[in-house]
Amino acid sequence: MNPSSAENIPETAVGTVPAKPPTRRKKSCSFRIQPPLIVAAAVLAVSVLFFACWGLFANKSIKGTWTLHFLVGEQDCSVSYSFEEDGTCYFHNGGYLRKGTYQLTNDDKGNLLTMTFLHFSDFNTPAVTHQFRYTVEGTAFSTRKIICTDISGMIFAPDTLGQEDDESVAQKKASADYVETDGYRYYMYTLHEDKNYTIPLKPIEGATQDKDLLGVWMKTYEDASYDHTYAFYDDNTLQITYRDSIYKGCYTAKDGECIFNIAQVDGTFANYPMTYTFDTDGALTITVDEVPIEYTKTDRPDAFDTGIK
Repeated sequence: MNPSSAENIPETAVGTVPAKPPTRRKKSCSFRIQPPLIVAAAVLAVSVLFFACWGLFANKSIKGTWTLHFLVGEQDCSVSYSFEEDGTCYFHNGGYLRKGTYQLTNDDKGNLLTMTFLHFSDFNTPAVTHQFRYTVEGTAFSTRKIICTDISGMIFAPDTLGQEDDESVAQKKASADYVETDGYRYYMYTLHEDKNYTIPLKPIEGATQDKDLLGVWMKTYEDASYDHTYAFYDDNTLQITYRDSIYKGCYTAKDGECIFNIAQVDGTFANYPMTYTFDTDGALTITVDEVPIEYTKTDRPDAFDTGIK
């Protein structure tokens, strides 16, 4: 049946003009943004803009690697410090790294940076602590730098200058600025941000490789809470760890003789010879300066990972 036929029209509608069916209002192509959405979008935009500006102009974080340049005689030298988010720090001196911890605090005189290194000289010495007052200068458009005043480890009376070694004196003279109080000089240093820092390596020309050496070899000291490891890699790099120290460089090995090449503080490289033998039980004995030490192979992938290549 045709739904538009007369039979389907109510009796009250017969003889009258059929009522015009109701029509729906056409939807507009435009739509209205609700006020809460406008507010949320504005807050988000302001937040993004704020953090962008902070990162470009007001970032005072010391996370990353910072380098101090100085002279020993006429030789350019440098040392670096790396700071990680978890409170770990590293002191870099050529191919040598020392692992430590750091804290950032404030007092009525400003910002304080405190670095603590355990067993600093590897001879059961107590922890060494360095404390600096510091400010961070610069923006993303220029090299950022830390201006720091050493108020702990590099304090000395002017009349004792001749009693200190050349490198120590050179570091103190790295900047002409200092604060003098009660006859003592607190030297100020400028550490420059070094975003492209890498551990300096110099491949040994004609280097050879002993496949039996590859891997990580460990000596565990039962009376101490640390291991001593040699990690030989197939790219002819060698990483040696001892307590909180790490030495990284290049090596060549053949017929029981090995040479370890490592960067020095002045940018040069030095070779250190060692010999090695394999025991019948698979252990490795490495002799350095006529002192043999036996190591066993471990599945541990590395000693400790600095996060710095």
